[in-house]
Amino acid sequence: MLNSDDVVKLVRVVAETRELEIGCDECFERLDVFAETELSGAEASAAMPLVGDHLDKCADCRNKFEALLTALRGT
Repeated sequence: MLNSDDVVKLVRVVAETRELEIGCDECFERLDVFAETELSGAEASAAMPLVGDHLDKCADCRNKFEALLTALRGT
């Protein structure tokens, strides 16, 4: 049985679904370009909206992106 928190999360995911989306594998393949774009000072989410959207929704990919940014910054 779903509790109210689960129902809210499910409704949010359905509401945020786009007609075009990418999965984790495709996001990971593009992550280096997305990170380089972000570090260049450009708005990476505007340049690569499908990757940005996926990172907003997927905590695992977001964590990989943050780790990549940290490595590229050398911090």
